[in-house]
Formats: sequence, C-alpha cells, structure tokens
Amino acid sequence: MATSTGRSLLATIVGWIVVALVVWFLFGWVLAALRAVLRIIVILVVIGALAALYFKLRGDD
Repeated sequence: MATSTGRSLLATIVGWIVVALVVWFLFGWVLAALRAVLRIIVILVVIGALAALYFKLRGDD
C-alpha cells in the first residue's frame, strides 16, 4: 500500500506535468497566431509595393 507522502509527491509531479503541457500548447498557439498575423502583413506589404511599382511603370507610357 502506497504511503500518503508518496502519493502526494506523485500527484504534485503529475500536476506539474499537466500544467507544463497546457502552457506548451497555449504558447505554441500564441506563436502560431503571431506568425500568421506577421505573414499576412508581409504579404499585404509586398502586394502593395508590387501594385505601386506596376502602376508607376504603367503610367510612364
């Protein structure tokens, strides 16, 4: 039969593992969301720059 100290220690370890997994997944989701927003901003800036260049070169006719 397990002692209460051993079970308490095991419960603490399992609890910290659960907390670590939750933090790991949430941190991953936050980083993925930030990367997606940054990617969208970069794509919009590149498209805007290409459109501005296109209209500038086109207007010189």
